[in-house]
Amino acid sequence: MSLLWWYLSLNLNIYCDGASRSNPGDASIGVSIVENNLEKATISKKIGIATNNVAEYLALIEGLKYCVDNKVQNVIFYLDSNLVVEQIMGNYKVKSENLKEHYEEAINLISHIENFSIHHIYRENNKRADQLANQALDS
Repeated sequence: MSLLWWYLSLNLNIYCDGASRSNPGDASIGVSIVENNLEKATISKKIGIATNNVAEYLALIEGLKYCVDNKVQNVIFYLDSNLVVEQIMGNYKVKSENLKEHYEEAINLISHIENFSIHHIYRENNKRADQLANQALDS
């Protein structure tokens, strides 16, 4: 299968965001699962006390679990955390001990997905996931 065909055949996009007030502080995640430009599902929940980077990883992991549970094999993830994206892509080392376990869990989940792609986007392009994360914090 050509890379172009694969890219054009993808119709599942997952937008993830983590939020932490006081960093570390009360934290939450927001995940928007979009299929054919329509939001198919959302995840919005508190995760306890965590740093922003941990929250970002946990949002990614929730999206990945959704894919594995639903046997999704073609997906593009979008995060506004450049750190998490670059670590998952292997461009940055994971030095922080509190992120290593989350990184390893994410990599394990990714191994179950045939065509996985992850991209950094600017915060203004990730408003829905941010809204879901903040909704959980405010509830």
